Amino acid sequence: MAFLRFDTGPQTGDRVPLDKDKITFGRGKNCDHVLAHPTVSREHFYIERNNDKLFLVDQGSVNGTLANGARVSWVELNDGDSIQAGPFLLVVEMGEQRTETVELPAMGDPVKDEYAAASGYAPQYLQGIEHFNAGRYFDAHEVWEEIWLHESGDTKVFYQMLIQAAVGLHHYERGNERGASGMRDNVVEKLSRLPAVFMSLDLVEFSDAFKAYISEPIEADAEAMIEKQKRRPHIILLSHDEADWGS
Repeated sequence: MAFLRFDTGPQTGDRVPLDKDKITFGRGKNCDHVLAHPTVSREHFYIERNNDKLFLVDQGSVNGTLANGARVSWVELNDGDSIQAGPFLLVVEMGEQRTETVELPAMGDPVKDEYAAASGYAPQYLQGIEHFNAGRYFDAHEVWEEIWLHESGDTKVFYQMLIQAAVGLHHYERGNERGASGMRDNVVEKLSRLPAVFMSLDLVEFSDAFKAYISEPIEADAEAMIEKQKRRPHIILLSHDEADWGS
């Protein structure tokens, strides 16, 4: 089992077992683990287990959450990583080394193979789309993040936009409206810097769908959630004739 160990702050030496799929930290008494300090937000961050991996997710906290000294909104955690919220510094202790990895979808779809061969798109682009359209936003984020750092110009901006869209949707569907709103603003800003069609994706249509979805109020009842899922933004690549392959 994984733990968080307090290295500094009022609870130094304490260890928190990460024994649930989601554990919340903050000043509020409704959090799973209370961090009693005025610089800590009521709901500051949470740790989530997804596909046998642990992720740190900031809840739109006022003073921010740091992972290994850098302010983050969402990041995968590894053994020995540090998390700071206000005066509290916690260290990740993985009980056992995790070896399971996410199995990426096969690339045997003839349509996707045609796009990859004809356009020179990286396979991760299409694999990320598979995850995104299935609502696996963590996995889409991870796949696209493998390649965006190595890109430049509009292509780099495009991948950053997709990554932030995935993060925003993840926040939104878990009720973190503040985090979703911040990511929405980042996505809209990057879309304004890109052409109408890029890498076979109609960005005008995608922008409209993304903004409409995020702007809707979050409903708690199951029936509304089912209806909301029908309106999720999807990435549908244009056909060879429709797409601007030079973009």
